[in-house]
Amino acid sequence: MTIEDLVESWKTNNSFCLELLRLCPEDAFDLKPGKGKTIRSQFVHIIQVRTQWVAEKLPDVASQVSKLDWKTANREDLHQGLLHSSVGVEALLRSLDQSGKSRSPAQFFGYIVAHDAHHRAQVELTLRLHDKELSDKEMYSLWNWNRKRPEL
Repeated sequence: MTIEDLVESWKTNNSFCLELLRLCPEDAFDLKPGKGKTIRSQFVHIIQVRTQWVAEKLPDVASQVSKLDWKTANREDLHQGLLHSSVGVEALLRSLDQSGKSRSPAQFFGYIVAHDAHHRAQVELTLRLHDKELSDKEMYSLWNWNRKRPEL
């Protein structure tokens, strides 16, 4: 496995975040599952955590990601935030030391994909709880790693 394999897998992961964002109805962004984050703030959180990790090692790259307000960010803001923070994660994966002296690219990849997936699941759950559940076709599209990733 190479760094470029991780980067390509990361891009696929990000495409699922973008697809879920696209599938969210406009009137769902302020919904939440009882207590907790709204759908909008779930996406803002994903972007912020990605950017936080990138900023530790690549502050110039992280500075390219706009800071978003979890109460007012719109779909386009979130889309751009996911795109720009994803580029930052790609750069971070390529820059991580593979000598074993710090977190490896594979370890970071595992962490950041799990983090994204956790919050995507929170979004899906919130949609279900508010009778805005995605269709089976839409749900399966979020798990199809064999599909061609759309050009973004």
